[in-house]
Amino acid sequence: MHKVCRTTSLIFSAAFWSIGCSNMAHLSETDSSTSQTAQATPVKGGLTSVSAPTLDAPVVVDWQKIEAAADKKYEDKPLDDYYLNILSEEESNGAPWFYAQDFNVSIEEAQRRLLLQGISSPLIEAIAEHLGANVAAVYYDNNDPDEFSIKVTTLTKVKAVPPKYVYHFKQKEFENYSFPIYIQATSDKTHQQIVALQEKAWPEILKRYPDAQSIGFSPMTNTINVTIYRPTPNETERQRIENELTELVGYRVIVEFIKNRMMLL
Repeated sequence: MHKVCRTTSLIFSAAFWSIGCSNMAHLSETDSSTSQTAQATPVKGGLTSVSAPTLDAPVVVDWQKIEAAADKKYEDKPLDDYYLNILSEEESNGAPWFYAQDFNVSIEEAQRRLLLQGISSPLIEAIAEHLGANVAAVYYDNNDPDEFSIKVTTLTKVKAVPPKYVYHFKQKEFENYSFPIYIQATSDKTHQQIVALQEKAWPEILKRYPDAQSIGFSPMTNTINVTIYRPTPNETERQRIENELTELVGYRVIVEFIKNRMMLL
């Protein structure tokens, strides 16, 4: 069984962080499951019918416009509509404990972060709409024990001054909450282009390596990650395949050997 994990980024996940799906965010056309690292959390859906970016024109981030657009979205649909009834009672009780264990934070901090994930969809929509096809990935950075943030990887032509902005929620029940946002203008490919590279290369990867299990984009490392079943991993072979696939895909590839085959749910 093979799995194409079209992205491990975050734009608009329909639910909170879940066990086995820690750290990323999906863009709209990404409807297949995503492989994820323990560093970023995904969000599904969102970027639909965006126009292709103009190659040479710089894009200046207007934080005030993003904030105003997000405020309007929250006015149109109150925050509790996003947060309430998203998780079952069992999930609500268990998710903070698992998150706290995975990311070395307190239960209280885990609860705060999960709440922020639950109410952040309109904010992420506003960011994605403002930046359009210049976005390569959006994800929750879970790894920093001192700061939970949204990170946006964009094309290098995007200019954000300052690169960090803190969004403050206005609704009475959430007015003590805020969410740091970082723009990382480090990508030479849009999300759509990265997905296209993966999909084009995947059949050839399977032809060369029938034991390949999945392919997906990691926003934390800005790489395409390929997992291959190898009961007896060999580092020299892994590096050789990594170089081969980087040349094949046309984007930096990280290869991981796994000792057990993946099972599709």
